Amino acid sequence: MTSRPLDAPHDMLLPATRSELTRELFCRSLTNYLETRSRPRLRELYEAQVAPALRATLGREPGRREIAAAMREQPRNRLWYAMRTASQRMSYEASAAVIARQRPELEARAARRHGGAGAGAGAGGTLTLDPTLRVPRYVGKLDIHLMPGGYAAETGPADLAAGALFDRQMTVNRHGAQGALNEDPGRSIAAWLKARFPQFVPRRILELGCTVGHALLPFAEFYPDAELHGIDVAAPCLRYAHARAEALGIRAHFTQADAEATSLAAGSFDLVFSRILMHETSHAAVPRIFAECQRLLRPGGLCFHSDAPQFDELEPYVASLRDWDIRCNNEPFMDAWYDMPVEQLFEAAGFDPATRFRGWAPSLHVAASGVDPKLNRSGGRYFLAGAFRPR
Repeated sequence: MTSRPLDAPHDMLLPATRSELTRELFCRSLTNYLETRSRPRLRELYEAQVAPALRATLGREPGRREIAAAMREQPRNRLWYAMRTASQRMSYEASAAVIARQRPELEARAARRHGGAGAGAGAGGTLTLDPTLRVPRYVGKLDIHLMPGGYAAETGPADLAAGALFDRQMTVNRHGAQGALNEDPGRSIAAWLKARFPQFVPRRILELGCTVGHALLPFAEFYPDAELHGIDVAAPCLRYAHARAEALGIRAHFTQADAEATSLAAGSFDLVFSRILMHETSHAAVPRIFAECQRLLRPGGLCFHSDAPQFDELEPYVASLRDWDIRCNNEPFMDAWYDMPVEQLFEAAGFDPATRFRGWAPSLHVAASGVDPKLNRSGGRYFLAGAFRPR
């Protein structure tokens, strides 16, 4: 028996059986309980017991690292870390089992979209893979988010399992807070950019680290005449991204390339951006990516990076909560990225200092549907920082 329609918003996301979906939804419910009901109670513990002791010891207000270290000594918090890690692993295992069963059908559907039998009925996008590309160690050697195999693991020339798993996890486990297609961050940010910079009308748009295109494709709604491009180092994600875009009827061009050095033509894009990419790159890679963004942009072009907010946007206790992600969720580069001065990075890469900005794009999905912002891990808005290249 198949699942309810929510489980399959496009034909590259196949329905699960009832038993498969039940297991996935259990994992989602457990994660939701831990994040929205259990974790907030830990703040009560911090404020009542941990914070006073820290202030007395330090003689000042504690910083995020000091808070995180003190909370790791609390049995209730250690239990939360263990349960949250277990729920993350169980969730991926549940969805990975679904994808393993569906993989032959998914690969057959993708082959038709990529130019096999029955090709030509899609949106006209392209897929360009580079089998010689060396996947950066910070991607290839980590199961980021505890996703089995990570983004780039593949077992053959048609493998798209990593992309399918990423899409399925986002769809099932984001509680519908980002829309059925996980498009809300892209839609919300595109709408914010169009309102903030009404005279800026990009003709060619590039997303770095596009994964399966969740953030890229919504830009077609707000800039319908723009040519959409996405790059990623992970071939399995790109195979799925292209098939997904074709299934949705959105023309987009996907290329396997490293954001540190893309080999794409200089000055060939009006808008270059990333969404939830930078915290998964190494400290050494960050300035190279900023420099590559500047190289790829036409004069007057815009670059922005959207991620969780920098630490200087948060109070120390809230910033300390990322300790679990850093230590338990295979995201070791978070600490460095969120501590970086993004404005200085833009300036060092040659962007116009007078045009630098930070902003918060309000969630269109939250506003339209009334979904609880607490179920959206961004709190119903999306942080971004950017600048224009000098003309």
